[in-house]
Amino acid sequence: MESTFSLTAAEVETLHARRLLVLRDDAVFRLEGPGVTDCLQGLLTNDVRAGGDQGLVWGALLTPKGMIITDAWVGRDGPVAATVIVPAIARPAVSALFQRVLPPRLAKPVDQTGNVTVGWLIGRMPELPGGVVRPQGPAPFSGLLLSRDRSGDVRRYQELGWTLAPPTFGEASKLLLGWPTMGREIDERTMVQEVRFDELEGVRYDKGCFTGQETVSRLHFRGHPNRLLRGIRWAEGDSPADLDVVVQGKVAGTLTTVAQLGSQTLALAMLRREVVAGDQVSAGRAEAMVTELPFPLMQPRVA
Repeated sequence: MESTFSLTAAEVETLHARRLLVLRDDAVFRLEGPGVTDCLQGLLTNDVRAGGDQGLVWGALLTPKGMIITDAWVGRDGPVAATVIVPAIARPAVSALFQRVLPPRLAKPVDQTGNVTVGWLIGRMPELPGGVVRPQGPAPFSGLLLSRDRSGDVRRYQELGWTLAPPTFGEASKLLLGWPTMGREIDERTMVQEVRFDELEGVRYDKGCFTGQETVSRLHFRGHPNRLLRGIRWAEGDSPADLDVVVQGKVAGTLTTVAQLGSQTLALAMLRREVVAGDQVSAGRAEAMVTELPFPLMQPRVA
């Protein structure tokens, strides 16, 4: 089967050794008004206030039944303004959500998609370049740039030693760190505990009420998800022919993201919870091993 994306061996080395600027096609919403923080606090699974006035946190927007509408990065800009960044595929749903639930006198949303470009800085960043926000907690990048002058900012960061890299480098960073992606690991039936929001600090159970909280909290305190996001690794030279993960003759899950990184094929998969790291499985009709996330020894240098 065809991989979701691929990097050559030289590109994998670049991902690990260079400082990269990856431009993305994410949707960007600007919220302004006296109730911005309170409104977002009631929508996002993470604690918007905990990040401070210039904080950047990752979480999810949920349906009332606790299913993920989208994951989102939220950056506050003082007490009365914030930026919400979501995958492009989720733009219509988030626009409709904001129009439905945000009182305009408290938090007025403006869709800035197309006027603002999102950039991920991947690599060691001991100092914070101007205009870049560092995430509060784990992230598949070291810093996030919101650019209104795309070409000018690219030149500026190249002069500072950053290499412009295609979007596949950002996808590889997410894969290696075990980060879920809308449309692959996340769909309209996904719950946050299934796709590592606990491990990635994307949900807080002590922050107060948010949409979908009852379902999320009940599963956290009284139950467990039936499936979990895991890593899959094949021997070098092997790769899957289809998406099924089979254990003892029964389908135990599905490959969701498959990447060819040099001579190594890696994948993310939604698997039954009883399938754990170290298990040998048949993944896409080829022998493979279930692996803890993030993938050991192959993490890009994002801190």
